[in-house]
Parts: sequence; C-alpha cells; structure tokens
Amino acid sequence: MEYEEQFERDFMKRTQSLLREYDERAGPYDATLLVNCLLGMLVVPTETFIEKIPTDPISDLKKWGISHSSIKSVGKRTPNNPHPDTLRGVVWNLRNAVAHFGVTPLHQRGECIGFEFRDDMAGFTAEISLGELRQFVEKLAEHLERKLAA
Repeated sequence: MEYEEQFERDFMKRTQSLLREYDERAGPYDATLLVNCLLGMLVVPTETFIEKIPTDPISDLKKWGISHSSIKSVGKRTPNNPHPDTLRGVVWNLRNAVAHFGVTPLHQRGECIGFEFRDDMAGFTAEISLGELRQFVEKLAEHLERKLAA
C-alpha cells in the first residue's frame, strides 16, 4: 500500500485505525499496542504539527482524557518546551519519554494497568492508566485530524 502525499498525516491515521480496530478481548497485547501506537500519535505530531496542539492549561487535561493527578511533575521549562504546564507541554514531555524510552509498566495483581512516563532531562513524570492513555491518544488524534483538514 502506498502512502498519500502527506506521509505524517497518513501515518497518524493508520496508527489511529490500528488502535481502534484492536479488540483487547481477542488478544493480550492492548498495552503493548498502545505504547507502539504512541510513536504515531505523539512523536510524529510533535515533530511536524506541534503548533496544532493547544496550549490549554494543565488543569483542563481531564477533557483530553487524563486526570490532573496523573501528572506527577510537569517538569521545567526548556527551549523546546517553554510552557510545560500546558497540554502542549505535556504532549512534548510524553513524546520525549516515549522517544527515549522513559516508559515503565505499572502493575497490579500481575496485570499491566498503565505506564509511568519520565523525561528525566526536563524532570517530567506521569503515571497514566491504560484507559486514560487510550482516551487521550484518541482525543489528540481526532483534534489533529480536524485541525489538519481545515
């Protein structure tokens, strides 16, 4: 299958389709697929469309699927992330955690229930449940799809 003219948009759309089509009842790889899909849903957008990600305050994260309490430390300001206490800042720090594999599974009774994300250089730490992470990724993808279509 060939990619369309805009590789980044197609890559994000295909990643979103993979995520939506996977039925966790059919296999045990929901958490693994979710982390793999973060490449297409966090890394690609921040490298290409960072200005399309809103600078909503971190207090509004719930409408994006993540509870405010999941963010343990927003980290410090950096040249690439001047506002770490915003949605865009959280996305940037999550991107760094995924890209540099600062990701650790969180377990409960022998099951993966979420992931800890760390961007040690910025001092960012988050503990996000699988449900919150999936909801966040879907909302972010839908938002970017709308913005890029406009």
